[in-house]
Amino acid sequence: MTIGEALERAEQLRPNCRIETETRVQWLREADALLRTKLFDRSAAGAFDAVGADRPWEQPVQDDQTLLAPPPFDALYPHLLCAQMDAALGETDRYAGEQAQYNALYAELAVWLRQNYPPRSRAQWRW
Repeated sequence: MTIGEALERAEQLRPNCRIETETRVQWLREADALLRTKLFDRSAAGAFDAVGADRPWEQPVQDDQTLLAPPPFDALYPHLLCAQMDAALGETDRYAGEQAQYNALYAELAVWLRQNYPPRSRAQWRW
């Protein structure tokens, strides 16, 4: 999934949201940085080193920039964006539902990485 696709899907789920696009892009960058630090850097998953919204941190990102989580786990990005928008707008019930879906996909991604990529040396999984 690309940044543009994630933003578009979140817009479909939360049309006419009052949160600026730049803020939503920053949330995607932060999410990829967290995924890389907590999951991908602990695995020998070198195929993912060149992708992610966090890679060009000092530079502006493009809509066609590929996000870090591979399919089918990339569905976590629209849920993250919706959860963040709901939290910012005070929609706590909607936030809780979206965050639960994000957390479930995050957990599945962590399991998939542990099963398919060996841990890097001296890396410890704490999940």
